[in-house]
Amino acid sequence: MRPFYRFSYNLVGLELLLHRIRIEGRENVPAGGCLIVSNHVSYMDPTTVGWAVAREIYYLGRKTLFKPPIGNWLMPMCNVLPIDRDGHDISGLRRIIRMLKEGHSVLLFPEGTRSPDGNLQPAEPGAGLIALKAGVPVLPARVFGTYESLSRHMKRLHFHPIRVVIGRPYTPTVPEGMREKEAYGPVAQEMMRQIAALK
Repeated sequence: MRPFYRFSYNLVGLELLLHRIRIEGRENVPAGGCLIVSNHVSYMDPTTVGWAVAREIYYLGRKTLFKPPIGNWLMPMCNVLPIDRDGHDISGLRRIIRMLKEGHSVLLFPEGTRSPDGNLQPAEPGAGLIALKAGVPVLPARVFGTYESLSRHMKRLHFHPIRVVIGRPYTPTVPEGMREKEAYGPVAQEMMRQIAALK
């Protein structure tokens, strides 16, 4: 890990200790490029999953977070990649795919936004596009307890126990008889099935 990332990683770890965090399946994290996919219920999810996998990874953040004078230097320092949330950011998608092919790991939330009630939501097809174009293993993860700690409806943090379950990596494929573009949605939904299977 680069020095600033290591520093931030250790700070996150100190905070998560107050949540009595437990990690299951960390041995499943592969070396090299992989697309990490997780459920999304809280602002805490990116840093929680990032700490759980115990390797330097990249995150996706909406472009509005990169405003000067702070966001334009802090976000890149924290390995956050800018992307539009409207689904039409072709250059952003290409950058993510290129980084995955180059051996980096990127965290993606297939649901696209935080769940309003803590339950799993349908996946956006863009997640399937990235997975198929990058051709790297997909690593499913599921976070429990961050919704109770800091849901989108809360105004302050609660120190609720947190558990992260990391599944085994798998390689997504285009279903037989289907064109690749038609498979983006089914491949994204398979990510959610893999996440849902983690108990």
